[in-house]
Amino acid sequence: MKLKCVIFDMDGLMFDSERIVGECLKKAAKVYGYVITDEFRLQLLGRNKKANEKTLKEYFGKDFPNEKISLLTTQYKEKYILENGLPVKEGLYNLLKYLKENNIRIAIASSSSESVIRKYLKITQTYQYIDYIMSGNQVKESKPNPEIFKKVLKHFHINPLEALVLEDSQNGILASYNAHIPVICVPDLVFHDDSVNSLTLKVVHDLNEVIDYLKNTYELSSDNF
Repeated sequence: MKLKCVIFDMDGLMFDSERIVGECLKKAAKVYGYVITDEFRLQLLGRNKKANEKTLKEYFGKDFPNEKISLLTTQYKEKYILENGLPVKEGLYNLLKYLKENNIRIAIASSSSESVIRKYLKITQTYQYIDYIMSGNQVKESKPNPEIFKKVLKHFHINPLEALVLEDSQNGILASYNAHIPVICVPDLVFHDDSVNSLTLKVVHDLNEVIDYLKNTYELSSDNF
């Protein structure tokens, strides 16, 4: 089977942004008198804003000031990135270049908003590699629902076995599995147990290892599309 498209998650997979967001969220919540533990924060990984708001209000109560805390979190995050830059995950540039050289389409399927995705791509000078963006505010259901991945397949008119998903979160892996798309896990904040890892093709240390896997596994050619 020819590989025609690689679908990237973004936060925690392309960029080391989950740690930044997590610390900013905890700091913002504390301003309003709420304590978000690292353990609880992990429940929010890989899901869109609407889904996370539901989880936060179920946990803290309906009076949880989600919009205010979300706004303050964004302000803290933007200040941090402005002062420190946005860390890129090991092997990202190498993998993007490799995929382009082999005429494999590159898509992003992220629970973040489209504006955030485009901003991060511009900051890291990776925008020119991306063929298609599907964001969290373009779907009705958040990961682990497969909707976001199915929309990418529909855009490129390909079947699930002609695509490959790269994910770090459990919700993302489950979404890929539910869409019947092969998935490779590149762990970030969480190392999953066997019940999750068994749903993947492989668990790798970084994105450089994805290149090695592609070379040894898929049929690649210059006429994929």
